[in-house]
Amino acid sequence: MIHLYGVIQMKTLIINGSPRPHGNTAFLIDLLKGSLMGDTDIINVYDMSFSPCTDCRMCKKSRCAFTDDASELMDKIDSYDNIAAATPLYYNQPTGMFMSLMSRNQVLYNQNKIMRPKKGAVIITGGGNSVIDTADCEKTLRIVLKCYNAKVLAYARSLHTDSISAADDTDVKADISKIADIFNSQ
Repeated sequence: MIHLYGVIQMKTLIINGSPRPHGNTAFLIDLLKGSLMGDTDIINVYDMSFSPCTDCRMCKKSRCAFTDDASELMDKIDSYDNIAAATPLYYNQPTGMFMSLMSRNQVLYNQNKIMRPKKGAVIITGGGNSVIDTADCEKTLRIVLKCYNAKVLAYARSLHTDSISAADDTDVKADISKIADIFNSQ
């Protein structure tokens, strides 16, 4: 939280796990960003350069063995007040790249880093003709956000995007508005 002339400015991070820069997940992220007060950073996982955790155990002794975009993110994650995790469903889980990035949270566990409390939100999109179940993905993302001491307070789900885009989904737009209200509150 930044105090500027007596006004509290919230700082929000949105982690985008989608490979599609103009897809349904990106639409919802843009919608959320446009409703937020304060500074908002969007991390596009597919634009990052990083290695997944290799379980080398270096972080048990000091820092992560890798110095890359993921380690930069881990170094600044505690500067945010709000964190949203956004991803399309891949086999009812976050995308593989998102999971690879999250594997690097191991350093936070091994260093017993205590972070200040944050507000969290989960945004999920999905389509196709298979059974869509967000429960497993939501559980995974709650664990991820818990690493950052972010309590998940709201969810936005746009499912069946093969037949109705997120842009035409009035329910998910209301959910995004709720997330913005929560993130903008003090």
